[in-house]
Amino acid sequence: MERIWGPLNGFYVAAYAAPVGDGDRFCSYAKVCWTRPDSYWDADCAFKLFGGEEHHTLEGAIGAAALTARAETALLPPPARRLAAQRQRGEPSIPRLFATAFFRHRLA
Repeated sequence: MERIWGPLNGFYVAAYAAPVGDGDRFCSYAKVCWTRPDSYWDADCAFKLFGGEEHHTLEGAIGAAALTARAETALLPPPARRLAAQRQRGEPSIPRLFATAFFRHRLA
């Protein structure tokens, strides 16, 4: 089962849950993405999260991934949210931004 939602604190979240072991419990994963992905598997993500593996239902596993993603994105500094907004508008790529910041810092 997969679910995509957002924006959440400036990011989109793609979550996936699957049965583990004998199928009586479920694990979940989340990808925090710059832009809305078409699917969990094709997501261009900023980072990945593990939602746990001891959930009793698929919905509970997806919910745990959602809570983990909400908590992690809430802790990101404001520049990360601005970068997400820039990526959603199609502005400069991450490598270009890092290179620009590096040279600007070195010249200062």
